[in-house]
Amino acid sequence: MILETLPSAENAPVMASQNQLLLALLRAQPGAISTYIRDVRLTAGHTVGEEGVVSRTVIFPEGALLSSVVTMSDGRTVEVATLGQGDAVGVLSCLTSEPEVCRTVVRIGGPAKAIAAPVLKAAADQDEGIRRALLRTIRVAAIRAEHEHACSVLHDVTARLAKWLLLSCVRTGDSRLPLTQEDMAMVLGVQRTTLNASALHLKAEGCIRYSRGVLQVLDMARLERHACECYAHGVRGLEPDDLTGPRRVA
Repeated sequence: MILETLPSAENAPVMASQNQLLLALLRAQPGAISTYIRDVRLTAGHTVGEEGVVSRTVIFPEGALLSSVVTMSDGRTVEVATLGQGDAVGVLSCLTSEPEVCRTVVRIGGPAKAIAAPVLKAAADQDEGIRRALLRTIRVAAIRAEHEHACSVLHDVTARLAKWLLLSCVRTGDSRLPLTQEDMAMVLGVQRTTLNASALHLKAEGCIRYSRGVLQVLDMARLERHACECYAHGVRGLEPDDLTGPRRVA
């Protein structure tokens, strides 16, 4: 299901959000977009961005966790980006009017905000603060993708799993993650048997509990000790920032 077909939960405009990027846009120019923003509820498994299709809606997760995925010719699928409260789906397509380069699916359902892409593009064309915030989030996503590639090559599966679980808690604002082993194996690009061994190790260490398709992070500090150094890098990338103001160059 494409996001554009999802109904709005409310018809009234919203002025507050759990999404840091959307908050930055509202701070830049509240009147430009606030009356066009609507609540949506995302359902796990639904597609919110389709490869080869120009996005008609930009979505800002507020508790949902989204995955941008690439499928190879043999049918194997791997995650190339995880999106949460600091991100948005459809920004690059919105600004360029070019098709999406990968498919984005809802990994964990939850609330979000949405705005029509033409409305956001018009606001970005007219307001430098909005345009700067959107361009900066695209830059952050590119840097994150480069770092994730290095992580996948250099770090072991258990460290990467611990990092991804920690960042997922940050991106959703919840330590309870309704995830299957298949979900996590796809995200990390490994076999389920490999994923299961790493998950069992983290469970034995008292970091997580897993039952009936729900993973609960029990001890964030302990789990962080098992995570690779990329967790700290990822957290810095998710911290609220003045996305609209100019950067000073030393």
